Amino acid sequence: MSIMMNIADILLRPAAFFSGRIVGDKPGLKMPLLIVMIYGILSALSAANVSSATMVMMPAEIAGMETLMTGIAVVSAFIGALIFWVIIAAIFHGISALRGGKGDFQRTLVVTGYGTLPMVFGSVLSGTIIYLYLSGVTIRPVSDPMQVSAAISELMSVPSMMIAGVVSLIFVIWSANIWVFGMQEARSISGRDALITVGIPVVIYGLITFLPYIG
Repeated sequence: MSIMMNIADILLRPAAFFSGRIVGDKPGLKMPLLIVMIYGILSALSAANVSSATMVMMPAEIAGMETLMTGIAVVSAFIGALIFWVIIAAIFHGISALRGGKGDFQRTLVVTGYGTLPMVFGSVLSGTIIYLYLSGVTIRPVSDPMQVSAAISELMSVPSMMIAGVVSLIFVIWSANIWVFGMQEARSISGRDALITVGIPVVIYGLITFLPYIG
């Protein structure tokens, strides 16, 4: 019950959740790490689904490497989630330092890990959308290797994939809300400074994510 209450607090009452929780320079990393690892596992499953679908397009000599390529995609997605955690925490830490923030980097890392929780649920929804789309579409092999990239781009630019991207972005914004309250506590900065700290990288992330569709 306590775990469920903590989850509800993180998602719906982040100010109350973080109040008095980020104590000392080295707060516990166990739960934030677990959240990020779950996010990484879900990202890996989605990557496996997409990789298996796109490998069908490949010429015969490449299609035989499906297991290897899918394995690479899975491992890359999982490790990528961990790297994302560290990088986004470093960005938050750096920007907050410019806004007068104080406190050890581990405090920022903990806050960023907790704030990843909505993205776990976002991965489930977006992954389900992608799975249903790829399960219902007929994918044919591409005979000309030079056309593979164009075929994959066409496959990924359909409305279903865009919807999955929008869903993911909505949950990133939810995470951003949690990060704002967490950064206030972890770095002893004002709400305005925390909003700037989190808002800049999140806006840039959103633009990068949807730039291919806009173009």
